[in-house]
Amino acid sequence: MKRQSQKTGFTLVELLVVIGIIALLISILLPSLNRARETANRVKCASNLRQIGQAILLYSNDNRGAYPRTVAKAPAQGVESCTFGTGSSCPDPYTGTEQGVTTTAFTGRPSNNDVTASLFMLLRTQDITSEVFTCPSSNAEKDLYGGGTNAPINRSNFFSNKNLSYSYQNPFPGTSAIGGGFKFNNTLGAEFAVAADMNPGNANGDNIFFPNNTSSAKDMRLANSNNHDKDGQNILYGDGHVAWESNPFVGVNRDHIYAVMLNSTGAVDTAAGNMRNGSYDSNDTVLMPTDDFAW
Repeated sequence: MKRQSQKTGFTLVELLVVIGIIALLISILLPSLNRARETANRVKCASNLRQIGQAILLYSNDNRGAYPRTVAKAPAQGVESCTFGTGSSCPDPYTGTEQGVTTTAFTGRPSNNDVTASLFMLLRTQDITSEVFTCPSSNAEKDLYGGGTNAPINRSNFFSNKNLSYSYQNPFPGTSAIGGGFKFNNTLGAEFAVAADMNPGNANGDNIFFPNNTSSAKDMRLANSNNHDKDGQNILYGDGHVAWESNPFVGVNRDHIYAVMLNSTGAVDTAAGNMRNGSYDSNDTVLMPTDDFAW
Protein backbone atom coordinates (compact mmCIF):
# COMPACT_ATOMS: atom_id res chain seq x y z
CA MET A 1 0.00 0.00 0.00
CA LYS A 2 1.46 3.38 -1.07
CA ARG A 3 1.86 6.07 1.53
CA GLN A 4 0.40 9.43 0.69
CA SER A 5 3.20 11.94 -0.01
CA GLN A 6 3.43 14.93 2.30
CA LYS A 7 3.07 18.44 0.94
CA THR A 8 6.33 20.40 1.07
CA GLY A 9 5.02 23.91 0.18
CA PHE A 10 4.64 26.88 2.52
CA THR A 11 1.36 27.56 4.20
CA LEU A 12 -0.27 30.96 3.86
CA VAL A 13 0.71 31.85 7.40
CA GLU A 14 4.34 30.93 6.76
CA LEU A 15 4.42 33.04 3.58
CA LEU A 16 2.98 36.02 5.44
CA VAL A 17 5.59 35.62 8.17
CA VAL A 18 8.41 35.54 5.59
CA ILE A 19 7.02 38.59 3.78
CA GLY A 20 6.71 40.42 7.10
CA ILE A 21 10.32 39.64 8.02
CA ILE A 22 11.55 40.84 4.60
CA ALA A 23 9.53 44.06 4.93
CA LEU A 24 10.95 44.64 8.40
CA LEU A 25 14.51 44.11 7.19
CA ILE A 26 13.96 46.52 4.30
CA SER A 27 12.54 49.16 6.66
CA ILE A 28 15.62 48.77 8.86
CA LEU A 29 18.22 48.71 6.09
CA LEU A 30 16.79 51.28 3.66
CA PRO A 31 17.59 54.38 5.78
CA SER A 32 21.13 53.07 6.26
CA LEU A 33 21.51 52.53 2.52
CA ASN A 34 20.18 56.01 1.79
CA ARG A 35 22.59 57.54 4.31
CA ALA A 36 25.48 55.60 2.80
CA ARG A 37 24.53 56.83 -0.68
CA GLU A 38 24.26 60.42 0.51
CA THR A 39 27.62 60.15 2.26
CA ALA A 40 29.19 58.94 -0.98
CA ASN A 41 27.48 61.77 -2.88
CA ARG A 42 28.87 64.35 -0.45
CA VAL A 43 32.37 63.01 -1.02
CA LYS A 44 31.89 63.20 -4.81
CA CYS A 45 30.41 66.69 -4.47
CA ALA A 46 33.40 67.82 -2.40
CA SER A 47 35.70 66.38 -5.06
CA ASN A 48 33.85 68.39 -7.73
CA LEU A 49 34.33 71.63 -5.81
CA ARG A 50 37.97 70.81 -5.15
CA GLN A 51 38.52 70.38 -8.91
CA ILE A 52 36.72 73.66 -9.55
CA GLY A 53 39.01 75.31 -7.01
CA GLN A 54 42.10 73.92 -8.71
CA ALA A 55 40.82 75.13 -12.09
CA ILE A 56 40.24 78.61 -10.64
CA LEU A 57 43.81 78.76 -9.34
CA LEU A 58 45.19 77.60 -12.70
CA TYR A 59 43.08 80.24 -14.43
CA SER A 60 44.45 82.89 -12.06
CA ASN A 61 48.02 81.81 -12.83
CA ASP A 62 47.38 82.65 -16.49
CA ASN A 63 45.56 85.93 -15.74
CA ARG A 64 47.78 87.85 -13.33
CA GLY A 65 46.08 86.40 -10.30
CA ALA A 66 42.52 87.35 -11.31
CA TYR A 67 39.69 84.84 -10.88
CA PRO A 68 37.39 84.22 -13.88
CA ARG A 69 34.78 86.78 -14.80
CA THR A 70 33.24 88.12 -17.99
CA VAL A 71 32.33 91.69 -18.94
CA ALA A 72 31.63 93.93 -15.95
CA LYS A 73 29.50 97.04 -15.89
CA ALA A 74 30.97 99.92 -13.93
CA PRO A 75 28.95 100.11 -10.69
CA ALA A 76 26.62 103.10 -10.61
CA GLN A 77 25.26 102.41 -7.15
CA GLY A 78 26.36 101.08 -3.77
CA VAL A 79 25.64 97.50 -4.69
CA GLU A 80 25.86 96.10 -8.20
CA SER A 81 23.34 93.49 -9.39
CA CYS A 82 24.35 90.40 -11.33
CA THR A 83 22.82 88.30 -14.11
CA PHE A 84 22.77 84.57 -14.88
CA GLY A 85 22.65 82.23 -17.85
CA THR A 86 22.79 84.77 -20.71
CA GLY A 87 24.54 84.47 -24.08
CA SER A 88 25.06 80.71 -23.91
CA SER A 89 25.44 80.13 -27.65
CA CYS A 90 27.81 83.03 -28.27
CA PRO A 91 31.36 81.86 -29.09
CA ASP A 92 33.02 84.95 -27.55
CA PRO A 93 32.00 86.14 -24.06
CA TYR A 94 33.84 89.46 -24.35
CA THR A 95 33.00 91.04 -27.70
CA GLY A 96 29.85 92.01 -29.55
CA THR A 97 26.47 93.25 -28.36
CA GLU A 98 25.35 91.94 -25.00
CA GLN A 99 22.22 89.86 -24.66
CA GLY A 100 19.40 91.82 -23.07
CA VAL A 101 18.80 90.94 -19.43
CA THR A 102 15.06 90.45 -20.02
CA THR A 103 15.18 88.70 -23.39
CA THR A 104 14.72 84.94 -23.67
CA ALA A 105 16.65 84.65 -26.92
CA PHE A 106 20.16 83.22 -26.59
CA THR A 107 21.68 85.85 -28.83
CA GLY A 108 24.61 88.14 -28.27
CA ARG A 109 27.44 87.82 -25.77
CA PRO A 110 26.60 87.27 -22.10
CA SER A 111 25.02 90.24 -20.38
CA ASN A 112 27.19 92.44 -18.22
CA ASN A 113 27.92 90.96 -14.79
CA ASP A 114 26.88 87.40 -15.63
CA VAL A 115 28.06 85.15 -12.79
CA THR A 116 27.40 81.81 -14.52
CA ALA A 117 29.21 82.94 -17.67
CA SER A 118 32.18 83.81 -15.46
CA LEU A 119 32.18 80.30 -13.98
CA PHE A 120 31.80 78.80 -17.47
CA MET A 121 35.15 80.36 -18.36
CA LEU A 122 36.75 77.40 -16.57
CA LEU A 123 35.21 75.03 -19.14
CA ARG A 124 36.52 77.22 -21.96
CA THR A 125 40.07 77.52 -20.66
CA GLN A 126 40.87 74.65 -18.28
CA ASP A 127 41.04 70.86 -18.54
CA ILE A 128 37.79 70.24 -16.66
CA THR A 129 34.56 68.49 -17.67
CA SER A 130 30.97 69.71 -17.40
CA GLU A 131 30.12 66.78 -15.11
CA VAL A 132 32.25 68.42 -12.41
CA PHE A 133 29.65 71.20 -12.18
CA THR A 134 26.83 68.80 -11.24
CA CYS A 135 26.34 67.60 -7.67
CA PRO A 136 25.37 63.89 -7.61
CA SER A 137 22.74 64.60 -4.93
CA SER A 138 20.97 67.14 -7.14
CA ASN A 139 18.91 66.55 -10.27
CA ALA A 140 21.42 68.38 -12.45
CA GLU A 141 22.70 66.91 -15.72
CA LYS A 142 26.05 67.54 -17.33
CA ASP A 143 26.11 70.11 -20.12
CA LEU A 144 26.38 68.47 -23.55
CA TYR A 145 27.21 71.81 -25.24
CA GLY A 146 24.27 71.65 -27.65
CA GLY A 147 23.42 67.96 -27.96
CA GLY A 148 27.02 66.78 -27.97
CA THR A 149 27.85 68.40 -31.31
CA ASN A 150 29.50 71.46 -29.87
CA ALA A 151 32.39 72.24 -27.52
CA PRO A 152 32.76 74.64 -24.58
CA ILE A 153 35.17 76.86 -26.47
CA ASN A 154 32.33 77.64 -28.91
CA ARG A 155 29.95 78.67 -26.12
CA SER A 156 29.88 81.31 -23.42
CA ASN A 157 27.57 79.91 -20.75
CA PHE A 158 25.84 76.82 -19.41
CA PHE A 159 22.95 75.77 -21.61
CA SER A 160 20.47 75.87 -18.71
CA ASN A 161 20.25 75.94 -14.93
CA LYS A 162 19.91 72.13 -15.06
CA ASN A 163 23.61 71.97 -15.98
CA LEU A 164 24.87 73.70 -12.83
CA SER A 165 24.66 72.62 -9.17
CA TYR A 166 27.02 75.18 -7.63
CA SER A 167 27.04 78.88 -6.83
CA TYR A 168 30.06 81.11 -7.33
CA GLN A 169 31.13 84.28 -5.58
CA ASN A 170 29.68 87.28 -7.41
CA PRO A 171 32.82 88.72 -9.07
CA PHE A 172 31.09 92.04 -9.85
CA PRO A 173 31.24 94.09 -6.63
CA GLY A 174 29.49 97.38 -6.04
CA THR A 175 31.10 100.64 -5.03
CA SER A 176 30.85 99.84 -1.32
CA ALA A 177 32.78 96.63 -1.75
CA ILE A 178 35.35 98.24 -4.00
CA GLY A 179 35.79 101.03 -1.49
CA GLY A 180 36.21 98.40 1.21
CA GLY A 181 39.05 96.76 -0.69
CA PHE A 182 37.24 93.81 -2.28
CA LYS A 183 39.43 91.99 -4.80
CA PHE A 184 38.41 88.70 -6.35
CA ASN A 185 41.79 87.12 -6.99
CA ASN A 186 44.35 84.73 -5.52
CA THR A 187 44.96 87.03 -2.56
CA LEU A 188 41.68 85.94 -0.90
CA GLY A 189 42.00 84.65 2.64
CA ALA A 190 41.63 81.01 3.61
CA GLU A 191 38.20 81.59 5.22
CA PHE A 192 36.64 83.29 2.20
CA ALA A 193 33.96 81.11 0.53
CA VAL A 194 34.58 81.05 -3.24
CA ALA A 195 31.94 78.51 -4.30
CA ALA A 196 29.51 76.04 -2.74
CA ASP A 197 26.43 73.92 -3.27
CA MET A 198 23.81 76.10 -4.92
CA ASN A 199 22.22 79.01 -3.07
CA PRO A 200 18.62 78.00 -2.11
CA GLY A 201 17.12 81.46 -2.57
CA ASN A 202 13.73 82.32 -1.11
CA ALA A 203 11.15 80.23 -3.00
CA ASN A 204 9.35 77.02 -2.00
CA GLY A 205 9.88 77.42 1.72
CA ASP A 206 13.54 78.45 1.52
CA ASN A 207 14.54 81.68 3.23
CA ILE A 208 18.08 83.01 3.14
CA PHE A 209 16.96 86.30 4.72
CA PHE A 210 15.31 84.95 7.86
CA PRO A 211 18.07 83.39 10.02
CA ASN A 212 21.06 85.24 11.43
CA ASN A 213 24.30 83.92 12.86
CA THR A 214 22.75 83.39 16.30
CA SER A 215 19.63 81.53 15.09
CA SER A 216 18.80 77.99 16.09
CA ALA A 217 19.99 75.10 13.94
CA LYS A 218 16.38 74.54 12.85
CA ASP A 219 16.05 78.10 11.55
CA MET A 220 19.47 78.00 9.90
CA ARG A 221 18.32 74.99 7.84
CA LEU A 222 16.01 77.36 5.94
CA ALA A 223 19.09 78.92 4.37
CA ASN A 224 20.94 75.67 3.60
CA SER A 225 21.38 74.46 0.03
CA ASN A 226 18.75 72.13 -1.41
CA ASN A 227 21.42 69.94 -3.02
CA HIS A 228 21.72 67.79 0.11
CA ASP A 229 18.16 68.02 1.41
CA LYS A 230 19.04 71.08 3.51
CA ASP A 231 21.37 69.13 5.81
CA GLY A 232 24.24 71.44 4.88
CA GLN A 233 26.58 72.20 1.99
CA ASN A 234 30.08 71.60 0.71
CA ILE A 235 32.03 74.86 0.49
CA LEU A 236 35.17 75.74 -1.44
CA TYR A 237 37.38 78.16 0.49
CA GLY A 238 39.99 80.66 -0.60
CA ASP A 239 42.97 78.39 0.10
CA GLY A 240 41.50 75.61 -2.07
CA HIS A 241 40.22 73.29 0.65
CA VAL A 242 36.60 72.05 0.72
CA ALA A 243 34.63 71.47 3.91
CA TRP A 244 31.14 70.26 4.77
CA GLU A 245 29.26 72.87 6.81
CA SER A 246 25.90 72.41 8.56
CA ASN A 247 24.87 76.06 8.12
CA PRO A 248 25.74 78.97 5.78
CA PHE A 249 27.25 81.28 8.43
CA VAL A 250 30.80 80.16 7.80
CA GLY A 251 32.51 82.93 5.85
CA VAL A 252 34.91 85.51 7.24
CA ASN A 253 33.51 86.76 10.57
CA ARG A 254 30.70 84.18 10.26
CA ASP A 255 29.51 85.87 7.08
CA HIS A 256 26.32 84.43 5.51
CA ILE A 257 27.71 83.02 2.25
CA TYR A 258 24.37 83.11 0.40
CA ALA A 259 23.23 86.67 1.18
CA VAL A 260 24.49 90.19 1.61
CA MET A 261 25.37 90.72 5.26
CA LEU A 262 26.04 93.67 7.49
CA ASN A 263 28.95 92.15 9.36
CA SER A 264 28.77 94.65 12.21
CA THR A 265 25.32 93.40 13.26
CA GLY A 266 25.31 89.85 11.88
CA ALA A 267 21.98 90.53 10.18
CA VAL A 268 21.07 89.98 6.54
CA ASP A 269 20.68 93.24 4.66
CA THR A 270 17.11 93.63 3.39
CA ALA A 271 17.30 97.35 2.67
CA ALA A 272 18.83 96.62 -0.73
CA GLY A 273 15.73 94.53 -1.45
CA ASN A 274 17.55 92.24 -3.85
CA MET A 275 19.33 89.01 -2.92
CA ARG A 276 21.17 89.13 -6.25
CA ASN A 277 23.17 92.14 -5.11
CA GLY A 278 26.91 92.10 -4.74
CA SER A 279 29.21 92.52 -1.78
CA TYR A 280 29.18 95.20 0.90
CA ASP A 281 32.80 94.92 1.98
CA SER A 282 36.01 93.11 1.19
CA ASN A 283 35.07 90.00 3.19
CA ASP A 284 31.43 89.52 2.19
CA THR A 285 30.68 86.37 0.24
CA VAL A 286 27.53 86.39 -1.91
CA LEU A 287 27.33 83.11 -3.84
CA MET A 288 25.19 83.17 -6.98
CA PRO A 289 22.99 82.06 -8.69
CA THR A 290 20.13 80.79 -6.55
CA ASP A 291 18.03 77.80 -7.54
CA ASP A 292 15.01 80.12 -7.85
CA PHE A 293 16.23 81.34 -11.24
CA ALA A 294 15.93 79.33 -14.45
CA TRP A 295 17.24 80.11 -17.92
